[in-house]
Formats: sequence, structure tokens, C-alpha cells
Amino acid sequence: MPTPTTLTGYQLADVLNRKLTDRGLKTIPSQMVYNYIRKGYIASVEVVEKGKTVRRVELDVAREYIKSYLAGERPSKVGKAELMALFED
Repeated sequence: MPTPTTLTGYQLADVLNRKLTDRGLKTIPSQMVYNYIRKGYIASVEVVEKGKTVRRVELDVAREYIKSYLAGERPSKVGKAELMALFED
């Protein structure tokens, strides 16, 4: 069986929740990950599966998202530089 190159939102949430549990932190619902994918907070690609087009997260994007989530960063459409600029005079 070939190694997958993309993950579903559920698979991404499962991996993240395992890492959160290992650290004694609160887990997240998989629907939250699907919403972040839908809103574009987590980059995704369209894949045709069983005749349907579905959104998937590439492995490198999933790894980066998990790292940033565990580091305490939360997804946002506003970049950090833009956010910090709001507070500068």
C-alpha cells in the first residue's frame, strides 16, 4: 500500500489530539479542523476520491500546522506582522 501524501481533516485532528493528550493538554474536535480547512486557515488541496472532489491537507502542511498549534500559535487570516502593525503608532 503506498504511503499517503495527504490527510483528511479527521486524520489531522487525530494526530494532533494524540500529541495534545501526550502533553496532558485539552483535545480539539475534528470539526474544528474541517472548519479551519474550509475557511482557509489550514491550506488544502482538492483531490478526486471515488468520483468526488474533496479537500485534503498535504503532509508538510499538516506537520507545520501541528508544530505551530503545539507552540501555542492559532490560525488566523491576519498575519502576525499585520496584527502587530495595528498596535504601532
